[in-house]
Amino acid sequence: MYDGMGIALPTPTAVILSMSDFLRGTGGLVMLISIISFVVAFKYLTTKNAAIRYKWHRQVLRLPVFGDLILKSLIARISLILGNLSAAGVNLLESLDIAKSVSNNVVVTEAIDNVKKGVFSGETLTKLFLKEPLFPPTFSQLISVGEQTGQLDEMFNSVAMYYEEEFDGAVDNMSSLIEPIMIVFMGLMIGGLMIAMYSPIFNVGALIN
Repeated sequence: MYDGMGIALPTPTAVILSMSDFLRGTGGLVMLISIISFVVAFKYLTTKNAAIRYKWHRQVLRLPVFGDLILKSLIARISLILGNLSAAGVNLLESLDIAKSVSNNVVVTEAIDNVKKGVFSGETLTKLFLKEPLFPPTFSQLISVGEQTGQLDEMFNSVAMYYEEEFDGAVDNMSSLIEPIMIVFMGLMIGGLMIAMYSPIFNVGALIN
């Protein structure tokens, strides 16, 4: 109808039609292949290249909001394992070795490995964890209390509970923040589509009148 009348489509409608033509044509295929190729190449590099994997894992821990969540989750998991193994009478070096194996982040794994080497040299856990900037000061302070009272296993379990609560609280706060943002985003998307769909009809009616 617009072509027959020699009138240009409204800008929002023209943009959406152009995007649709692009995605349904060769552009969409090229984009899909490019995304798949990037994901496969990135996965291969982070799996095979230790330097790239280390840089990526370090960058993950530096992500705003999510990096802190990941670190708290890992600390809670490691503390829980160390507490349970210590309560079961497992040697500290063996406990650290097992805790190191459950971490899927090589930066955290390296930090625990450094702690393990220090324990083997006779240093205290408090000093060793303080040397690792990855672990928060609160973590080291709680471990120090456990060493001084001789109840390291109970303190590790308390640390695990503390960081689990911190993780849950951060997730709840983030969810309460994301929900209104998502509602506004969806409203803008749906509103934009509605405008793009109906503005040509309204414009034709106005031109006819």
